[in-house]
Amino acid sequence: MSVLLVASHQPGAGKTSVAAGLATLIARSGIRASVCKPVSPAGRTDPDAVYFAQHFRGGIAVASSEDDAGLDAAANAVRSLTGINEHVIVEVANPATGSGAASSIVAGLAGRLSARVVAVFGYEPEMSSVGVSGAVATLGSQLAGVIVNQTPRYRAQRVAPLLAELSTAGLPVIGALPEDRTMLSLNLGQLESNLGGRWELEPEDRDVWIDRFLIGGNIMDSGAGYFGRYGHQAVITRAERPDIQMASLMQDTRCLVLTGGSRPTEYIRVEAAKRSVPVLLVEQSTVATAEAVGGLMDAIVPHARHKADRMANLLDGLVDLDALLS
Repeated sequence: MSVLLVASHQPGAGKTSVAAGLATLIARSGIRASVCKPVSPAGRTDPDAVYFAQHFRGGIAVASSEDDAGLDAAANAVRSLTGINEHVIVEVANPATGSGAASSIVAGLAGRLSARVVAVFGYEPEMSSVGVSGAVATLGSQLAGVIVNQTPRYRAQRVAPLLAELSTAGLPVIGALPEDRTMLSLNLGQLESNLGGRWELEPEDRDVWIDRFLIGGNIMDSGAGYFGRYGHQAVITRAERPDIQMASLMQDTRCLVLTGGSRPTEYIRVEAAKRSVPVLLVEQSTVATAEAVGGLMDAIVPHARHKADRMANLLDGLVDLDALLS
C-alpha cells in the first residue's frame, strides 16, 4: 500500500482534477485506489471531499485545523482507507497563506503517512525553473513528481525547456498538461442557474455537460459545416430564428439557448423534444448572453466523472505508475 499526496503551489492549480485522474488511471490497471481530502477549513462540507467520498471510496474531511491534533486525525482517517484499497491519494488543502506545494500540512501528512508528494503548478507566464525548484526544495526525496497544469497550447514550447531544466536539476518531472475544454465544461444545471434562464423544454439530465458555445447568427457556412464541427455544444441564438435552430438540431447540439425572452415555434419545440435537446429561454440579447457565458469560469468545478476520465487520459503516457506508487 502507498499513500500519495497531491499538493499545489496555490488554489486553482487543478489538484482535485489531478487526484481524481490519477485514481482513475490506477483503477484502469486493475488496482484499487481511493481519494480523500482529510483536512479542510470547511470540514465535512468540503465539496472536494464529498465528491471523493461519493465516487472514489474516500472519506469525508475530518479535520478543519492544521495543528498537530488536526493532522493526527487526518492521518488516522487516511489509514482507515488502507484496509480496502491498495493505494490512497490525498488531496492536500492549501494553507491560508504562503505556497501550498511544501506547506506545513504537506510536511505533516507526509511525515505521518510516509507519503510521497505530487506537486501541481498551474501554468503562469512568469513561472521559472528557479521558482518551481524553490517551492518544492524542502520536500527532498518525498517529491514524487512535478506537473505543470493548464498549459495553453501556444505556450507548450515555452514549458518544455522549463521541465528540462527541472529534470537536469534532479527533480522528478511528470510533465505538462494542456488546457482542455472537457476540463472546463459546465453542465446544464450550472448553465441554467448562472444565466438565470427558464426551461421551455427541460433536460432529462441536468448533469449533461457542454464544453463549447456557438453563436447562431448570419453565418456564411452551411448549417452542417458550422454546427457539425464539434460535439458537446450549446447554441445561442435569437428565439425568432427557427432556421438556425433547426440547422443546429441536426448536429450534436446538447442545448438551445434562445435569447430575447420569446418562445420558439411549435415546430422547433416538437423537433427539439424528438431529439431530447433541452431549450433554455433567457431575457437578454444574444450579445449579452454570449458575454455572460464568457464570465462563467467561476462556475466551473472539477466534480464530475467525465472530467476524471479525461484527466486520466491526459495523464496516461506521462505517468509511470510503477515508479509513482513504489
